[in-house]
Amino acid sequence: MKKTTIQDIAKAAGVSKATVSRAIHSPQLVKRNTLNRIQLIMESRDYVYDAVAGDLARKKSSIIGLIIPTIKNSIFSSTVYGIQQKAEEYGYTTLIGNSNYDNETEIRLMKLFQQRRVAGLIVTGLSAGSLKRIESLVQQEVPSVVTWELPDTDTVSFAGFDNFKAAYSMTDYLIRLKHLRIGLIIGPYTKIDRARKRFEGYLAALKNHGIVYDPDLIVECNYTMIDGKEGMHRLLSLTESPTAVFAVSDVLAMGALSAIKEKGLNVPKDISLAGFDDIEFAAFLDPPLTTVKIPAYEMGQLAVKALFDLINSGSKSIKQYRLNTDLIIRESCGEPEGNKGKSIQRNE
Repeated sequence: MKKTTIQDIAKAAGVSKATVSRAIHSPQLVKRNTLNRIQLIMESRDYVYDAVAGDLARKKSSIIGLIIPTIKNSIFSSTVYGIQQKAEEYGYTTLIGNSNYDNETEIRLMKLFQQRRVAGLIVTGLSAGSLKRIESLVQQEVPSVVTWELPDTDTVSFAGFDNFKAAYSMTDYLIRLKHLRIGLIIGPYTKIDRARKRFEGYLAALKNHGIVYDPDLIVECNYTMIDGKEGMHRLLSLTESPTAVFAVSDVLAMGALSAIKEKGLNVPKDISLAGFDDIEFAAFLDPPLTTVKIPAYEMGQLAVKALFDLINSGSKSIKQYRLNTDLIIRESCGEPEGNKGKSIQRNE
């Protein structure tokens, strides 16, 4: 059976070969009726485009590289979905690499994508020191965009949010509920920039309210439910346990909630619990989780938009999108039982 060619598709659709090529690579540039006709013909004839040959002929890659910290956390799946969906609109395919929160792995993936001559690169968050590598890629005219961060640079495109401000807002909310001992279960803030900024936001809120920082209330761990559970057990074992805990990831909060229930305690009567991300499960926990809502999908969409501005401009059009977060107030937080009706006392 003769193999269907792009010329066959063009003839059947009554368009030029160049139009079929645009329908594959840049569908947004083709009229909707024409695009639908071409796609129906390709589907009916089981036409499979030879992307490798096409990229070689055009001397241009149709693949973008994406580095994510983990495939285990559902919050990143929303960002990935936004990226893949937008990239497909431009006729591009997404190749994903998982860094597992490891700086060396992240840098190795950057080099690998560069060797593969991807059209551009999106990095979901930064590990310590990796910004310099991205700035180097930009200087080498490799279109690159960062998400989940607001890098302190004017030479790199990004679509992110203020991690410091988001963590500050939640800590401030708990303090205004009259909590003075607020535990923090947080990812590896000594290795990951956004986690460090969330830690700093927590500290700043304590300081601004005149509350003395207690290092015993901090648990640094990996982003898993098991680690969240273990971290909460550590906090509950303190001689003076916290009246509220801010788990800086909903996954950690879910593990923490399990530990609280194992101890026979009630949320929020005995201890308040807050999360970060607003993953789908957060609203269905018992009780529903107070958390920080992250614009995960929107970041993915805007990251691709920024990337293709760079691709089309020869890496000269820097775009920096700053998105907002929101506090989602649910039933997992309340005033400490002993403080209800009392004015808050702080250390001056």
